[in-house]
Amino acid sequence: MDAQTQAVRDPIYNPLAPDVIADPYPFYRRLRERSRVYRHAVLNSWVLTGYEECRQVLGDTAAFGSDFRRVGAPIPDAQLSVQSLDPPDHGAIRHLLVTALHEQSPLAMADRVTEIATAHVAALRGQGRPVDLVRQFARPVALRTMSEFLGVEAPDGPRFEELSNAIVRSMDAGLDPSRAEPGTLARGELSRLVEGWLRDSDGTGFIGAARRAALASPQVPPALLANSLRAVLHAGYESVSRLLGNALARLVADPALLAGAGDPPRLEGLVEELIRLDGPVQADARVATQDRVVGAETIRRGEVVVLFLAAANRDPDVFAHPDDVDPGRRRGVHVAFGRGAHACLGASLATSQLRAVLTALAGSGLHLTAAAPPVFDLTATLRGPHSLPVHAR
Repeated sequence: MDAQTQAVRDPIYNPLAPDVIADPYPFYRRLRERSRVYRHAVLNSWVLTGYEECRQVLGDTAAFGSDFRRVGAPIPDAQLSVQSLDPPDHGAIRHLLVTALHEQSPLAMADRVTEIATAHVAALRGQGRPVDLVRQFARPVALRTMSEFLGVEAPDGPRFEELSNAIVRSMDAGLDPSRAEPGTLARGELSRLVEGWLRDSDGTGFIGAARRAALASPQVPPALLANSLRAVLHAGYESVSRLLGNALARLVADPALLAGAGDPPRLEGLVEELIRLDGPVQADARVATQDRVVGAETIRRGEVVVLFLAAANRDPDVFAHPDDVDPGRRRGVHVAFGRGAHACLGASLATSQLRAVLTALAGSGLHLTAAAPPVFDLTATLRGPHSLPVHAR
């Protein structure tokens, strides 16, 4: 345990402890049982673990903002994007991105996602040695899919991985302040990459559609557009690859889950359950811009609220037997993709990739068995395995 991890201490929840990162759900349960709205002294914030409490805050952008400038906090320009603005400023850039999204063909993209997943599943066969389902499968599938969706050449080489990882680590800057500046610099460098894509676009894909939409939306500054497309790129790569990695880790541990995946209703239920149980986005932050009562607590203007979406998705008041995979589950809508003004734009594409991977695996006849335990990245906000070694036969 490093010095920073030792410094972040709480009687029942230490976010950067390796055992918490490996399996945070028992700790979320203990938090929720203590208080669904819990004051975390070390984080200097409110922690929400209840489903209804998280939904309340997500849906109330008037009182709980993603834009911390509303309470006077300085925000680096590189961090201003569709993810960090609130209505009404948020409206123009989100409308631009939704317009570009509607230009894409869902059927064509779904077909291409299926082809990508099927090809990568086939490549696992006959390796003769353990394969890493993160490095050799989840991350390449996510990067190839996102690049084709954007209509650009896939970013190549270790530099992109380094930048992407710096952004993920910076999401935990509240726990380790040394992670903040590298993340800001990485966001700036990736935004410059996106600016080049916009400038050189041949008009295809999401980048081309966004460029056309921007001509009709002159109120959206070019830097805000580039930052927002960078956020789309990063989320589409990091969040989806971790979603796939988490799902694959569960399937390796319990291969019987794939039984019946050829049945469409069961497949859809399995997809939703895997997202609910092991979504990559563990938490999201808001700042109170007005005093509000949440649960039994009054949250004051200027106070930070951390919403543990992963805990909300296992709230037993909403999900019966919340730690079980139940493809036939009928009650409750998970919040893994958020809710309200900042609901994930790429939710359908992420879901499509997981569905395609499950379908390809179910039809491949491959047997995946663990070659070693999964190793998780030491990141608390965005969770997923760093490596997942398996035998594929």
